Amino acid sequence: MKDIGEPLEKEVMNIDGVENVYTDGTPWGVWLTAEYDMSVDMDEGEALMRQAVDKVKLPEGAEQPEFFRQTPDNPVIYLAGIYGTGNDQELQTFVKNEVVPALEGIDGVDKVETSGLEDKKVYVRLKPEQLTEYGLTIDHVKQMIMANNLSIPTGNLTMNDEILPVRVNKELTSLDSVKNIRILLPKPKLPAKPGEMPVTSVQLGDIAEVAFDSEEKSYTRINGKEAVTFGLVPESGANTVAIVKEAKEKLEDLELPKGYKIETLLDQSTTIKESVYAMLREAILGAVMAVVVTLLFLRNVRSTIIAIISIPLSIFTSFLVLHYFLGYTLNIMTLSGIAVAVGRVVDDSIVVIENIFRRIRAAKDRNDELVEQSTREVASAITSSTITTVAVFLPMAFVPGIVGRFFAPLAWTIVISLLFSLLVAITVVPLFARIFLLKLEPEEHKENRLQNLYRKSLNWALSHRWLTLAIAFVLLVSSVAFIAPKLGTTFLPKETTHSYRIHVTMEQGTNVEKTNKIAKDIETILLAQEGIEQISTSVGEGNANVSFVVKESTKDVEPLIKDIREKLDDVNEAKDITMNGIGDMTGGASSQLQFIVNGPNIKKIEEASEQMVDVLKDVEGLANIKTSLEGEKPEIKINLDDEKLAEHHLLPATVAQSLRSYIAGDVVTKMVIDDTTTELLVNVKLDDVDSLEALGEQTVTNMLGQPVALKEVGTLERVKNRVMVNHLNGKEYVLVQATITEANTGEISKKADEALNKLDLPSGVSWYKEGASAAMEEGFRNMSIAIAVSILLVYMVMVIAFGEGRAPFVILFAIPFSVIGALLGLWVVQEPIGMPAMIGLLMLNGIVVTNAIVLIDRVKQNEKRGMEKHQALLEAGVVRLRPILMTAIATIGALIPMALSSHAGLVSQSLAVVVIGGLTTSTLLTLIIVPVLYSLLHSAKKKSEVGLEHTVKY
Repeated sequence: MKDIGEPLEKEVMNIDGVENVYTDGTPWGVWLTAEYDMSVDMDEGEALMRQAVDKVKLPEGAEQPEFFRQTPDNPVIYLAGIYGTGNDQELQTFVKNEVVPALEGIDGVDKVETSGLEDKKVYVRLKPEQLTEYGLTIDHVKQMIMANNLSIPTGNLTMNDEILPVRVNKELTSLDSVKNIRILLPKPKLPAKPGEMPVTSVQLGDIAEVAFDSEEKSYTRINGKEAVTFGLVPESGANTVAIVKEAKEKLEDLELPKGYKIETLLDQSTTIKESVYAMLREAILGAVMAVVVTLLFLRNVRSTIIAIISIPLSIFTSFLVLHYFLGYTLNIMTLSGIAVAVGRVVDDSIVVIENIFRRIRAAKDRNDELVEQSTREVASAITSSTITTVAVFLPMAFVPGIVGRFFAPLAWTIVISLLFSLLVAITVVPLFARIFLLKLEPEEHKENRLQNLYRKSLNWALSHRWLTLAIAFVLLVSSVAFIAPKLGTTFLPKETTHSYRIHVTMEQGTNVEKTNKIAKDIETILLAQEGIEQISTSVGEGNANVSFVVKESTKDVEPLIKDIREKLDDVNEAKDITMNGIGDMTGGASSQLQFIVNGPNIKKIEEASEQMVDVLKDVEGLANIKTSLEGEKPEIKINLDDEKLAEHHLLPATVAQSLRSYIAGDVVTKMVIDDTTTELLVNVKLDDVDSLEALGEQTVTNMLGQPVALKEVGTLERVKNRVMVNHLNGKEYVLVQATITEANTGEISKKADEALNKLDLPSGVSWYKEGASAAMEEGFRNMSIAIAVSILLVYMVMVIAFGEGRAPFVILFAIPFSVIGALLGLWVVQEPIGMPAMIGLLMLNGIVVTNAIVLIDRVKQNEKRGMEKHQALLEAGVVRLRPILMTAIATIGALIPMALSSHAGLVSQSLAVVVIGGLTTSTLLTLIIVPVLYSLLHSAKKKSEVGLEHTVKY
């Protein structure tokens, strides 16, 4: 942290647009995460990051920094593995030389991550007793090895009229050639018996163990068999589906070693295609439903065809604008926008065609003027209603934060398609109506049973206005009071998954063999389950991941997962075993609760974080509660004494470097073994060092070439040190985190907040939420603001359209009553209130107001013609009943496929059921409540205000 982390974070914190800098220092490296403002272009952000890092002079021995962008889901888009019973070395060579290069060459692939590939080197482990016996030092042996591995041109020689270059060649090509290196002794070893010759050299194999293996052992298995896995990490913005398709083609072309087979472990392209095809399917089904509804109401094929022309015209023209002007592609969010809007885009055309159809049927004289007049009659109403719906969704396109970035494409898709639907309704629809409908047979207008029933109901409501409002108000209050608390809240919907990951955490310092034993125990449990078809395991030092896939034929996954959890409780010796579903877009982040703890010093922060963990353990619905301080790792600390160092002619750096050479080793040269260039590393074999006393006996060479024992220059002690040091914007902090195990994440998060707020923390210590829980609160807050702004914009648009303030005020009263059906819809499908449900409420604002505008616009027209208020309301209600019901049912029908879908992704069934339920109740109440409110707020017109036209045309 001192040498690398702090210099880096100082530079990165100065970058424009960087809001937070998280720095995690470990014993062997630094992770630094820069969080940018959402307005920053990330290509520019990455360039600025690279420039800042380039300014920092990294210490000697530091490797080149790696850069990558964090994503909400798993960065690996495709993961496959090769396993079987063939030759292990052949497999290793095949993956390194054939598979990895082939995958790295795919356009759009940033890197290929592998597991199970052994990073083998030639290790020369010198024996301490032999070094002492022959008076050798580790540096002398290194020089001898380098002198025996060379290929040097020495010049040209003329021979028989030819000029031939001369090269001295002595290369190491096998383990035996390394073992046979002659190490010349600095001082010949004198004979032990008379007559024996002095020993002037010794073979390297006599003083060292020479082996070709991997120092850091790890295990990778598929279905219990040794394997090698490889995953593709794409470049930012790369086409996942195209990359995975090409990867599969390349793998199919490769000839696998005998006895091995390849298996796909993760394929995000399948999930993406399923989601996209599902949304496309739902959009098409929604359009079909809208067509059927239109046909049932108009009962005329020609009229239906004209009305539904708006769907393909609006959708396809929207795609052109989205692609060429906004740069959006066909993805889950834009297709969701189409699926949501497909029922609404036909609404304007329905209103126009229904009015033209009704007027032509009732008229004796049919001409172009009648079509134009019929269109003008409703043009202002549909224009106002469409503009108000646009006003509803525009604020969502500008919502700040991660929520706004997620849902902006959806908002723009809806806005653009609605504007085109209005354009089609007032231009294309009248044109086709003139061609196809002027020859319709005349038919005397008669009110049907539904209109008769509605006339009587509305008449009663207008005669009992206060009682009607009271009933509606009671329904609204009771639904909010009794249903809303039972639903709970969440951030984003949890998607159905058949893939799970078990993460094993061991005590710090646990070796890989012990961790592997626990992983094998878990594999045994999983292999015994009939419902599981694939298991993949990755084991490292101190932790392991065991992933498994449940068979698609398993309908009810929960009992199987519960049984596995119970059996995992019997696995002992591990510090912590957790199991989570994987594969959804949020990567399980929506169930994570995270708190940043700040304070004046680490001691107070540590004390506060311990208090927080203790109190969170009592919150029901939380599990895996831990802090970033947990897991101190045991290590040996050598405290050097300045006076003793000077006395023995040593420097601290000399001691440290010598010990590093002894333990970790140094790369001396490179050689070719098994057709692969590999490094040759020299260290000291310290198998006999099994105590602090034994380590203290080890010697380092001083400036005079004399050996000095470690115990002579310092003290050795076993201590526990932190595994990681965490900084936030240059100051140390602690992360407290927990996993929410229940669907009602909002309620659990609220309980955790309440518990933490009661704590009496040390002075100067504060905490705040981070991660998905913070994003959820910010998202709800921003969406609530967007809904409020949309209502204000709707009111302003209607004031401009109507030229007065009272009628728009009446129309706004239709909005709250949509909440009744929205909550009922969520309660029926048992979905908590999340971001999709909030978008559904936002959408309802526009749709509900649309119906009310169509109704009130007719009332205003009737009053201008001289009709008395009560009669104007009755006539408008009866005439506008059919188009209002048609538009509402068409929208509901279009959303039914999404409500029944299990692949809707982020825009889930909760949005659909909110709109369906809300639109159902609000439509019924709009037809009653809006006329009643209008009657109350608008006094009877004076005779002088009445227009000249007194006839009412059907």
